[in-house]
Amino acid sequence: MTIKRITSAVLALCLALSLCVGAQAAGSRQEALQALGILSGDDSLSSTVTRAQFAQMLTAASPYKDAAEGYGASLFKDLRGDHQASGYVRIAVEQGWMSGYADGTFRPDQAISLEEGCAALLKALGYDPSALKGAYPAAQLAKASSIGLLDQVSAAQGARLTRQDCVNLFYNLLTAKPLTEPIS
Repeated sequence: MTIKRITSAVLALCLALSLCVGAQAAGSRQEALQALGILSGDDSLSSTVTRAQFAQMLTAASPYKDAAEGYGASLFKDLRGDHQASGYVRIAVEQGWMSGYADGTFRPDQAISLEEGCAALLKALGYDPSALKGAYPAAQLAKASSIGLLDQVSAAQGARLTRQDCVNLFYNLLTAKPLTEPIS
């Protein structure tokens, strides 16, 4: 299934959901993401998001969401195979959206920064880092801004992402223009 078909289906669902809950309702973005299975739990919107949680959201927003359950073995020494996000992390890494560190760790409990999140989302949309103009992280943040990923995101460069930032990032992901046929 292509990302265009998925994006179209998800966008149609989001539009339908926004009509049901009211387009101007403060929680409509959050409710739409929860209905799509991208956002789960009842954590405060001001709480920070970990790398493992972000990998889980990213995978849940992709066609691989059903493949993550029971994925088993971990690729990283600091992430056990029975960790709740292990399968999601594995898919995010195998697809090239996220990566671990040179010391063999993923640091699943470390808060994810705005630039890490944008880099992962851009990769999922098919934007190869080598095709971006400039150096990391300015190039990633500029591209994310130009395609609308950063609309209503309050975090600045170097800041840790909150759940509210992720609500806006992932909602914007649903309508962002992919460069190629990513996540397929």
